[in-house]
Amino acid sequence: PGAMLEKFKGVLHTATPADLAFYFFHWLTDLSGAEGRPLAGAEKFVLRFPRAVLSAFLWSIPYLQQLTGSSETEVVERYLEARFANALPDVLPPTDGTSIAVMRLVVMAQSAGALVVEAFRQSPKIVQQLL
Repeated sequence: PGAMLEKFKGVLHTATPADLAFYFFHWLTDLSGAEGRPLAGAEKFVLRFPRAVLSAFLWSIPYLQQLTGSSETEVVERYLEARFANALPDVLPPTDGTSIAVMRLVVMAQSAGALVVEAFRQSPKIVQQLL
């Protein structure tokens, strides 16, 4: 997680919560207006931007705000645990050495989380260790 969030976390030391909120607002409006045609830029979100990707991004914002007081690893683990719980509310996340791999796979799959967990559990141990 450090390589992914290190620079962002470094900037947060000089930013206020309002700065962070403005950054995400700016990112979102910049993306929606990235194309001049059609004139209604929000159509890009509706017609061509995968809803699951936008939803996941918006879901991540409260976790990214936690970088001011937590390590990158702690924040990513909390995010994965929350997304796993959202995807599979009746399933406890694994507590063994495979927990991060399983949670990441469920999040990346975006659907059919139970099938992802089952496929992981049925895969050879060497594959589980690699993931």
